[in-house]
Amino acid sequence: MRIHRPCVLGAALLGSVAFGALTAGAALAAPSESPGSNTVSEVVVTATKRPEVVRKITGSVTAFTGDQLEKLGAQDMSDYLTLTPGVVFDASTPGWSTVVIRGVSTTTGIDQGQSTTGYFINDVPLTDPFYSIATPDIDAFDVNNVAILRGPQGTLFGSASLGGAINYQAAAPELGKFDAHLQATIEDTDHGGVGGSGKIMLNAPLGDTFALRAVYVYRDEAGYIDNVGTGKNNSNTTLIRGGRIEALWQPTPQTKISYLFLDQTENTKDLGYEQPVSVGAYEKDTIVPETSNFSSLIHSLRLDQDLGFGTLTAMASYHEKKQNTVEDLTGLLGPLLPGATPITILQPADSKGETYEVRLASKPGGPLDYLIGAMHDETFEHVYNYAEAPNAASVIDATYGPLFGDPNIGDETAPGGVFLNADIPIHAQESAVFGEATWHFNDQWKATLGGRFFDIKSSNHTVTSGFYDILAQGVTSTDQQGSLKQSGFTPKASITWTPSSDLMVYALADEGFRFGGPNLIASEPGFTVPANFKSDSLVNYEIGERSNLFDHRLQLDLTAFYIDWSNIQLHLETPIGLNYAANAGKAHIWGLEGATTWFIAPALTLNTSLTYLDSKLADPFSPGAGSPVVPSGTTLPGASKWRFSNILTYNWGEGPGRPTFVLIQRYVSKAPGIFLSGLSQGGYDTVDARAMFHLDDHLGVSLYVSNIGDARGVTSAFNGPEETFLVRPRTFGLTFDYRM
Repeated sequence: MRIHRPCVLGAALLGSVAFGALTAGAALAAPSESPGSNTVSEVVVTATKRPEVVRKITGSVTAFTGDQLEKLGAQDMSDYLTLTPGVVFDASTPGWSTVVIRGVSTTTGIDQGQSTTGYFINDVPLTDPFYSIATPDIDAFDVNNVAILRGPQGTLFGSASLGGAINYQAAAPELGKFDAHLQATIEDTDHGGVGGSGKIMLNAPLGDTFALRAVYVYRDEAGYIDNVGTGKNNSNTTLIRGGRIEALWQPTPQTKISYLFLDQTENTKDLGYEQPVSVGAYEKDTIVPETSNFSSLIHSLRLDQDLGFGTLTAMASYHEKKQNTVEDLTGLLGPLLPGATPITILQPADSKGETYEVRLASKPGGPLDYLIGAMHDETFEHVYNYAEAPNAASVIDATYGPLFGDPNIGDETAPGGVFLNADIPIHAQESAVFGEATWHFNDQWKATLGGRFFDIKSSNHTVTSGFYDILAQGVTSTDQQGSLKQSGFTPKASITWTPSSDLMVYALADEGFRFGGPNLIASEPGFTVPANFKSDSLVNYEIGERSNLFDHRLQLDLTAFYIDWSNIQLHLETPIGLNYAANAGKAHIWGLEGATTWFIAPALTLNTSLTYLDSKLADPFSPGAGSPVVPSGTTLPGASKWRFSNILTYNWGEGPGRPTFVLIQRYVSKAPGIFLSGLSQGGYDTVDARAMFHLDDHLGVSLYVSNIGDARGVTSAFNGPEETFLVRPRTFGLTFDYRM
């Protein structure tokens, strides 16, 4: 069954009706203010919920500053996460792509449970507690930094951060300074069409204590997949629109009150997978276009108060996501419903929640540093599934009515005839108190202890009717309710030795967790589906070093880690092939992450990142429905054994036009797309080139070519050989950049 999108009843019902640095702790591109210089600047981020220099954090954090992202030409996650040690970006449809950190995942797509990677924007969580509505990919224009924290972040960030977390920090308003930044791009994609973008930022002070910063982005991404069924070439075009408004009021030097409004939409005209076996390269065949529309909305109010001995931070946020999608299931279900075509499933869904957090961080510099806090999040999700086709009810009556003894399957009054109607409301809450304390024994040694006490609750009430209820239960409708409550504690401990300003060595152990929840389907006759699946547990052990060599001309970061993942949330199948979740088995993951920044010459810098990963099941499990047992030793989906990247930057700061030249190379080895499928993704190598020139002090121009070799690499293959997503083909582009 092909379910390339996260259809809840596709995962729980339809989805299985199988009738047949790159320094590990440094900023990317170069740790200096201007890539190519031979000096090292300290990049400060708030990835640990307090300002810290990246390479002094005990743990694995990669930070991309806004300046570095701009020099890389980065717009979305695929541009920078693919350059991060230990991270795999499973690119599919914008809004449905997933991020796997250190191999912690049992799927490369979005499924019924919570993600293993946490996503945050200005500390506002955007990872749903149950079924992921979408993964917002906020445009990287005018950001302060994007920090990727590798390893579980349960202490500070809570649920969903089993493998790690991504924390996006927008650039803040500046007092006393008017600023503007405009950017326009046009690009042409091989095998596809022409696209482009326009972006603008305005920073306006309104008096001595108040400032506004506004950003708007319009991106038209060209398609490169031809849908031979609809007759539309380059059908997978995506339009991304939106931006943010930030306000800063600083009535005293000790008090900052800030507000963030963010709104972004991602509209894809047709899902961009290819069907290389039955149709051809860069081609698909559906009767109707498979559209997907996502939106993300944030309102966040924040207080930062300097108390002298520390800083008090209080936040209140509202977050909302929506989706509306269409999938063509004619090829799959057509043989079951002869004469009913096209057969489509529609899935409108939304997620609305409020998050409150308050924390106190001590003033740095004393023998004891501490951070204590409390948070509460309440999220309501609502998912609908409608499967319909012209004349579906009469076709089912004629074909299956005598078999089931029900002449009125489906809703004949609905447009097209609905043969599956599912209404799934979900309610979840997470509450926690958390803290960390670091004792500095002397200038060289420090130890940290931390932990998080958490309480999670989730419930749903699934009401379904139609053809699939008859297949599963022999009835025309079902009403399934469930709930789960869990409490626990996630600890953290580390010790750090810094014998000099050029060397830091640490050892760290920490734990993460994610939501459990009730299953969406009821037990079948003769087969019991567990009412709930519980939170799984993951413990990470790592040692690392951060060093500066040869008079700071070489930065070397090395990390070794071992992960013990138990009580894993796995998705299994009932005898008739319906999906449900249960806890089963273990996985052991170990790996090495290395990164260097080498200042070859005053104008020439090389960044290299290398990851080795061994991510395998420790216990076998049976997916059910007659599927073979997945044996121990099986590689987890998406866990590529090797990843490496290089960025070569030449910055001729004093030459005519002050040009900068950048070469970017990425390699990812093959990995399974799904257990026992024989499908693989990865196994490709891409090279990008970029040249930037300053025409004057305000205007710049960039020329670039992405994927120079036009590699046809598979980025996501969790839906079968006939639905593979590809790295974007070779693309030529031109960008004009104007600053006040």
